[in-house]
Amino acid sequence: MRIVEHRVDSIPVNHRGNWVLVGLFTDDGLWGWGEASDSRDETLCIATLERELAELRQGDDDALEIAARLVAHLPEDKPRRTALSALNQALWDIAARREGRPVAALLTPGTPRPTMPLYANVNRMCRDRSPGTVAEAGRDVLARNIRRIKFAPFDEVTPQKLAKHGTGIVAAGRERLRALRDAVGDDTELMLDCHWRFTEDTVPLLAEIAREFAIGWIEDPLPRFEAGQMRRLRDLSGARIAGGEAFMTSEDLLRLAGSGCVDVLIADVKFVGGTGPLHEICRRCADLGIAFAPHNPSGPVSTAASAHVVAANPNAEILEFSFGEVPWRADVGAGEAVTDDSLTIAGPGYGLDIRRDRAGPPAAPPDPEAYPDHSARSRAASGTG
Repeated sequence: MRIVEHRVDSIPVNHRGNWVLVGLFTDDGLWGWGEASDSRDETLCIATLERELAELRQGDDDALEIAARLVAHLPEDKPRRTALSALNQALWDIAARREGRPVAALLTPGTPRPTMPLYANVNRMCRDRSPGTVAEAGRDVLARNIRRIKFAPFDEVTPQKLAKHGTGIVAAGRERLRALRDAVGDDTELMLDCHWRFTEDTVPLLAEIAREFAIGWIEDPLPRFEAGQMRRLRDLSGARIAGGEAFMTSEDLLRLAGSGCVDVLIADVKFVGGTGPLHEICRRCADLGIAFAPHNPSGPVSTAASAHVVAANPNAEILEFSFGEVPWRADVGAGEAVTDDSLTIAGPGYGLDIRRDRAGPPAAPPDPEAYPDHSARSRAASGTG
């Protein structure tokens, strides 16, 4: 394989940033796509992509050998990890296209699932954060026949603000959650993303909220994963605990998977090294008896790569889908096949093509008074207790 051309597209989407998509083109007419969005430093990420691509275009090697070599020793910083993960995704796409098969068929010796369930993440589409907007998002999801929804309602809450102002700051998020539940009814599964905002002292309050709104999945509840506290939250709420998006290394993710803290491990293809490493993490979770669901509030390429990993692994139970960010998503990601509450994989490769010229204007920015800065949110600790 020889790469003779490449392109890097930064496509404006909304207040949360751009889709950064990379395409590799070979001398025998094949192509592959990767995604490097949400790196926290797009300039450094793209510079890393360009530097690595200059070296790749000088070589001639097997696509999967290059993919493995690129991520054998990943840097610690997120922008460069994201760039290398995107190239790994693109090289897996090329390798599968060369064989005329879906990526999922290269990942598993068995037969991959052709379709897998998905849930709608509506957090990024709710820009003004009013209960009415949240309710409208829920109704939009139901109109598409999707019955699983994830939302992060507690914008005003951080551990520091809880200590300073008390639990009254939870009220606005509770109202958003109430509006969503009222809009979607009792038959819709709600999943609660906490973004590490609560504290050990407020575990009973979080559990009460989960019971009130029949929450089935609580994601990243506390700044630190500690087995006793997670067991307490699980017992009080009746919900499963999901987490892992803040961890970027396989070692940290698998330590979390084996800690007893989570029922579902979430990991992001954009940060762990790409398609091959995400598949290996998922496979190892099966050995540990832990369910897996990719973290994926992302564009069409990361969604496709994550979907093929889910298709190849029986313990990968569901796919996250970023719902309603822009109306032109399916035009840019040609081949993304979402029907009702499932996504169907295709091939060869990811079965996807990127049409940069089909992108429309980005979604409108939010009201800054109604949408607190998410960059100030609490971050998970690097270890588990």
